[in-house]
Amino acid sequence: MFYHYKFWHSLTHPNYFTQAVEEGEIRGYKKRSFTVFILFMLLFIVREFWGMGTESLTTLFAMNHQDEYYTARLLSMVGAIAWGIIYYAFHYYGVTYLLHLLTDIPYKWIQKVQLYVMVLLLIEKTILFTVFYLVGYTTTFSFLSLAPLVQQVLETDVVLFVINQLTLATLFTIIVQYTFLSKWEEESDRKVLLAKIIILHVLMAVFVGMISVLPLQEWITRGLG
Repeated sequence: MFYHYKFWHSLTHPNYFTQAVEEGEIRGYKKRSFTVFILFMLLFIVREFWGMGTESLTTLFAMNHQDEYYTARLLSMVGAIAWGIIYYAFHYYGVTYLLHLLTDIPYKWIQKVQLYVMVLLLIEKTILFTVFYLVGYTTTFSFLSLAPLVQQVLETDVVLFVINQLTLATLFTIIVQYTFLSKWEEESDRKVLLAKIIILHVLMAVFVGMISVLPLQEWITRGLG
């Protein structure tokens, strides 16, 4: 059986899609996954070109160190592209593998579902960048998470950065992953599946939150010096 992959149709028909993934050959999937990857790269490049995350380099420009400034911006662009590739690879391949280990569902099946997650992340990051571009500045914490609200009553950085990782995209990701992956699980195992998915996202948020408070840029600078 051949199944012609249509992104939105597949997303809204999980029963039909999971059956097609299990029993048939998906046509058009690779082209759409490549398109999502290219869109991710373009977003990371545009954000970097706009100057998102490069505020510290402004000092070089203000001090009239033109050559150093443009060299730093070029290296920063290379770093942004590399980070975009790592980010995409982790969520598309790494998270897929972790879910495979937790569920024993075939890796390739989960990967088909994970493409929806990549689109959710892409949409979220596009919304954030669009708002930042319109207002002309960025914020440390995402307004699509509860971190800005929690910040009003709590000042513990690591906790705020953990909460900052749990956004609306995280909620929709859990819904999508559970909705599709549960089709390949016995009904008695579905609550356990949901618990595994939620715990995985919380652990990833904790890991990223702990990394976020480390002075990585300062360490790298010292190491290069």
